[in-house]
Amino acid sequence: MKSRFGAAGLCLLVLYFAYHAFAGEKGLGRWSDAQIELEDRKTELARIETEITRLQTDIRRLTPGSVDPDFVEAMAREKLAFVYPNEVVLLVSERTPAN
Repeated sequence: MKSRFGAAGLCLLVLYFAYHAFAGEKGLGRWSDAQIELEDRKTELARIETEITRLQTDIRRLTPGSVDPDFVEAMAREKLAFVYPNEVVLLVSERTPAN
């Protein structure tokens, strides 16, 4: 009788640790979720680093002493709707999809 209780207790102990190894707070299930989150964060980091590089390039192109006149003109056209006197401007209205 003693060995049956011991075996049952040992089985319960093994099941307890097995459950926590797979489904616990730091188990394999949480580990796989953490790996997915890590990949998402790496993708976001790469996107942010690309944006930083682009902004640093824009800053270099606008730094006094090395201003890129073509870049300044492109920015004026885009942001301020700048046009030269003899240019023809075509305005296109945005269409909303029909419901």
